[in-house]
Amino acid sequence: MGRALPVVAACAAALLAPAPGAAAHVPDDRIVLRPGDGITFTAADPAPGWCSVAAVGHDRAGRLVAITAGHCRQTGSAAVWKAGEQSRGPVGTETSVHSPGSVDWLGIPTDAVPDYAVLQLDETRVRGSNTSAPDADGEVVVLESIGSLLDGDQDIGRHCAAGHTTGIACGPAPLVDALDVAGTRDVLVNPNSVNSWLVMQQGDSGGPLARTDTHEWLGLAVGYRPNDVRFAVYQRADRIIEDLDARGGIGAGFTLVCTP
Repeated sequence: MGRALPVVAACAAALLAPAPGAAAHVPDDRIVLRPGDGITFTAADPAPGWCSVAAVGHDRAGRLVAITAGHCRQTGSAAVWKAGEQSRGPVGTETSVHSPGSVDWLGIPTDAVPDYAVLQLDETRVRGSNTSAPDADGEVVVLESIGSLLDGDQDIGRHCAAGHTTGIACGPAPLVDALDVAGTRDVLVNPNSVNSWLVMQQGDSGGPLARTDTHEWLGLAVGYRPNDVRFAVYQRADRIIEDLDARGGIGAGFTLVCTP
């Protein structure tokens, strides 16, 4: 029988009314870091390489952090820039908290080891968003809570991924539905990962996977398993949160930011 963790609490929006006599609103000119944004480890522009951000939030110590793919990690202490905005300076640094993921002898992702890394952001320079940049059609990926799925084949309906290279990709595609390949369902949920029909390219690693009806963050992009029908592989978000909480360090108690 499949198992699922309870859904992690949704992001906590600040809904308090401003106090009487509060100062007038001051424009926030900090860099905005969104799900699917590119990150790079060099100030060079254009960046020679990048990965993508899955989600931004605060840990239980109040630190602003971002989660990306573990196989993107450099030294564990490298400065991080937002791709396309390197001229504005670094947005944070890598941390020691990561899990490198696992691949087979061909370099294809396996389900053996989780794949994620935690970045600590400088909140004086950057603010987090729960909404990706829109594509040409106005489609966005929104993260409002952290979802958990039962193991095995699942029909979850429309779901989208965001990455700095591909932009936004959504499925299941009508053609896939029409083919109904041997009764194959939308996703295959493994102990650490989720397999989907979606497409991704180099540089999308770390970008989020989300349901469009519930805005649940389900995972982050890892790579392809070309020998599987649902070849796009995403690290499960609930397993990332579970692992962070077990470690108890930076990233533990992660809660998504709620601001777009």
